[in-house]
Amino acid sequence: MPHTVSRAVGARRLARRVGIAGAALVAVAAQLMASPVADARGSGTHRAGDDVLQQNVLPMKTRFSGEFHGSITRISNSLMTCDETQPPVDPAQPPCEQARAGEGSRPINNNYQMKYINIDPGSVGPLGDEIYSASSADLGLVEGSNVKYARLYWGGTRGIEGTVLPESRINEVYLKLPGDSQYTNIANDQASIGYITTQAESSYQASADITELVKAKGNGTYTVANMDSVVKPHSWGGWTIVVAYENECKPLRHINLWDGFVPELPNSPEISLKLEGLVTPTEGEMHAKLGYVVYDGDLKWTGDTFFAKSTNGPLTEFTDANHVSKDAFNSTIEELTPADQFKRVPYNRNNFGYDSNRWDISNILRHGDTDITATVATDKDGYNLGVFYAYVNLDSSVED
Repeated sequence: MPHTVSRAVGARRLARRVGIAGAALVAVAAQLMASPVADARGSGTHRAGDDVLQQNVLPMKTRFSGEFHGSITRISNSLMTCDETQPPVDPAQPPCEQARAGEGSRPINNNYQMKYINIDPGSVGPLGDEIYSASSADLGLVEGSNVKYARLYWGGTRGIEGTVLPESRINEVYLKLPGDSQYTNIANDQASIGYITTQAESSYQASADITELVKAKGNGTYTVANMDSVVKPHSWGGWTIVVAYENECKPLRHINLWDGFVPELPNSPEISLKLEGLVTPTEGEMHAKLGYVVYDGDLKWTGDTFFAKSTNGPLTEFTDANHVSKDAFNSTIEELTPADQFKRVPYNRNNFGYDSNRWDISNILRHGDTDITATVATDKDGYNLGVFYAYVNLDSSVED
């Protein structure tokens, strides 16, 4: 079961406990792991021309779909931020606290010494190990909701240059559920973790089915802890819980969740991903939204674009109040309502390489559509695509 402690947990926690010696072992393991592979492309780095050393690209596939009165939503937070005790790597940028608010010409993770976010210092995990990274967000489904499916996604910087964390350090996290005083270990339950390693950077995404846990606990504060990332300038990391739920007060909808791990390397050709299994109404107005989780997009580093096209609809660039043209992935966790910013601890406007957003796609859909093609490209800002989810109203209701 994903909430049990695996053998890999003990190895990871032991490496964390032995300190410098453990770090040396990790560095040796990294060298052993970095064997070249042929015909590889894509990464989440910002340095053009890097050779891909190793990768496990996972195509976007349907994880969950259904047709019922209800919706699909998410809660998210970053687990890394700039270190306010250190000056910016780029002296042209403002201090860390201002960069967290999105100020500066390029307030990105490359330009700051990064650190773990930890809202739970002094606490311990299931094996008695210290909590060294933690952030939270509140789930608030409408009364009478029944959770149909819930999945936890986490991802971060697996390595910088010669240091690459072994899989035993990235294949689980801790989750504190509403009302619990102790954390539960959550182990990756995919057949394999998506990752890519270049000469400059390595990144990953793991995930696990937590449906039964969310069904049992319901609304409240969810805290994710001890996600591992290499802690240097350019590091990033965060988590998202996607929840599909049934509620008779909501419109009849077709709901889809797709996931994978698809990197886009700087200055590389565009990538088109077909999100299949979409269902639209045969008549009436369209009401639909598309959400996504993307890693290592940067605020105010332009050149990254996201276009969507349904089966019969027009090719449309993703822009909205939070996303200008050519800066589709900008380290933001768009709030579903203004009040939601008070339900995420900590709340930062700039999440330094972690995106979890949602976009109204009503205008791009047409009757009879069966898929959406997401086309992404980049000039200099590389990133990794991890999750897409959508709902489409099958009646004319507008309710969110």
